[in-house]
Amino acid sequence: MDLTDKVVLVTGAARGIGHAVALRMTAEGARVAMAVRNRDKASDAIAQVQAVSSKVYASEVDLTVAARVEAMVADVLAHFGTIDVLVNCAFWGPPASLEETTEAVWDRTIDSTLKSVYLCARAVLPTFKAQRGGRIVTIGSLAGKIGEDNRTAYCAAKWGVEGLMAALRVEMLKHNVHVHLVSPAATATPSWADNGVALEGQILERMIPPETIAEAVVWVLKQPDQVIVPDVPVYNFRNPFEGKASPFADS
Repeated sequence: MDLTDKVVLVTGAARGIGHAVALRMTAEGARVAMAVRNRDKASDAIAQVQAVSSKVYASEVDLTVAARVEAMVADVLAHFGTIDVLVNCAFWGPPASLEETTEAVWDRTIDSTLKSVYLCARAVLPTFKAQRGGRIVTIGSLAGKIGEDNRTAYCAAKWGVEGLMAALRVEMLKHNVHVHLVSPAATATPSWADNGVALEGQILERMIPPETIAEAVVWVLKQPDQVIVPDVPVYNFRNPFEGKASPFADS
């Protein structure tokens, strides 16, 4: 896929991996729709992407509510005329053991990390099927492949993302819609600080830069239609949290 003038819808585009993907897509000449939860709080991030390209549109949306996701997709279609690529980057998932995971935390983690992917994919598929082509790239996680201490709900949500993408990959191939995962290990995003983990010194040095994940997304999208790339794992050279079962384990 030549990304020039392709319309790329990026969720979670206000920061972290989503913001890096939005910036990288504009550098490729794509028209970028940034899905953000709060436009005012994301104003600086939006301005940074718009400084690279004038072909940027921001849409405020709660990705856990079907009607709002459908309205956001309709909004992007009205602005750009089509959508060629969906990149799912939004997630939420604080650390907690099973006993510490309240029903509210469980529901929000599943809704933000898994349900949002389902809703966004479902909303763009009619357009993809009508135009006989499209790409869906979802940011998975190493936590979607192995269990981790103190990350019960997050692991469950990311494993669910793996299953959803696997099923959709088979379901949509006949429509020339390709479904991909990019599965990073520990990446230097603001979510660590949100959960009390300071990214400094050796920990930061061993982290994957968000820009590396954005490069992996671009690489996947540039493969020919006949090349199916189910998953691109991205690893740390060394574990930033060496000696721990998870970044949030006691030891």
